[in-house]
Amino acid sequence: MKILSTTFAVLIFLVLSVITVSAQDRTEYTGALLWKVSGNGLEKPSYILGTHHLVHVRFVDSIPGLRDVMENTEQTVGELLMSDQAAMQAKVMEAAMMPAGESYKDMLSAEDYEKLDKGLRDVFSVGMEQFGQMKPGMISLAYTITLYTKLYPEFNPMSHEAIDAYVQRIAKDKGKPVLGLETVEDQVYALFDAEPLKDQAVALVCAVGQGMSVKESLDKLNGYYYKRDLSRMYDLAFNDPDDTCKASQKAQNAINKDRNDKWLLKLPQIMEGKPSLIAVGALHLAGEEGLLYKLAKMGYKVQAVK
Repeated sequence: MKILSTTFAVLIFLVLSVITVSAQDRTEYTGALLWKVSGNGLEKPSYILGTHHLVHVRFVDSIPGLRDVMENTEQTVGELLMSDQAAMQAKVMEAAMMPAGESYKDMLSAEDYEKLDKGLRDVFSVGMEQFGQMKPGMISLAYTITLYTKLYPEFNPMSHEAIDAYVQRIAKDKGKPVLGLETVEDQVYALFDAEPLKDQAVALVCAVGQGMSVKESLDKLNGYYYKRDLSRMYDLAFNDPDDTCKASQKAQNAINKDRNDKWLLKLPQIMEGKPSLIAVGALHLAGEEGLLYKLAKMGYKVQAVK
C-alpha cells in the first residue's frame, strides 16, 4: 500500500567532566538542540543534533550554530544511512508482514478487534480486511503518519524531507562521509519485534482508540521541540501520568534506551576518527538514559550551543 511505503520513508528515521558530573542533574541537558562534545582525548569537538522527524527542514535555520557545524565537521552520522530508500523500504515491508498462522482475531477479543477495525476505518476508510496481514508496529506507523496529516494539513508526507535526511544529503553533496549508527534490521527489531505480537496488538487497540484526541499531546511535543525543551519532551513521551496508552517498559527500552546504549559503544571511536555532526531524534538526547548525560558520565565535556 502506498501509505505504508510513505510512512516508512518518513518515520523509519519514527535518541562535563567526570569529576563534576556526579553533582549535576540530568535536567541540565536541555534548552538546546545542538550540543558540543569535547575533551576526554578528542583533538577536535563533535556535535550532537536532536532532530524531530516530522518538523519542516526550514527549521534548521533557527538552530544556532548548525550551519557552521555542518560546514566545519568532517563527517555526518545518523541513526541509519538514508541513501538507499528503495532497498530499505523493501526490507521493512518484508519484515512488517505477519508470520504465517498469526491472526488478530486470535490475539484480540472480539470487542477489541472491532474497535481496531473501526478506528482504522475512521482514518483510512478501510479496516482490518486490508491491514490484517501487517504486524501491529507497521499498522501503528501507518496510522500515526496518516493521523498526523489529518491533524496538521500543512504536513505533506510525499514532499517532506526530514532534518535527518537533509543533513546527510548536504554532507554527501560536499563529499563528506556519512555513517549510520544502526542497520535497518536494528530498527525493524525495535519497531516490530521487541515485544510479543499479542502485547503489540493490545497496545495498538488503545492507541487507535484515542483518535483525534492525541492532538493536544502532539501540540505539546511539537511546542517543546521548538522551545528546545528536551526534558519536557522526554517526560511527555515516557513519563506522562495522563497517558492512558503508556508503552511497556520493554517497548520503551527497545525504542530508546537500548539503542542509546548500543550507539554509545560506537560514538567514542567515531568522534576520535573525525569531528562529526551526529543527528538523531531529540528523545535520544534527554534523560539519564540519554546520550548527553551518558557522554558526560564517560568523561566528555557536553555543552549547549546557543
